[in-house]
Amino acid sequence: MDRDVLMHQMTERFQEAFAKGLDALERAPDGQWIAASEFVFREAFLELMKETYQAAVQARIDAEPSRHAGTFSPSEPGGGGCGAVAQQG
Repeated sequence: MDRDVLMHQMTERFQEAFAKGLDALERAPDGQWIAASEFVFREAFLELMKETYQAAVQARIDAEPSRHAGTFSPSEPGGGGCGAVAQQG
């Protein structure tokens, strides 16, 4: 896993999310700064949190492909090719 590359990518995504929130705050009318921008900040950073975690886990998997080969395949029924079809509840 290349931490520096991952940190750089996620730093760029942080800046995009923060800019989105700041844009909403700047557009907010006086007296409604929080009401007009809080949800934008919240959504942007929840999405960022999801993306950063997924990217970190994927980077870890990609860094050690032989160690994880054959243990999980999301394209196969049951996720591991064991023949069992997973049921979503």
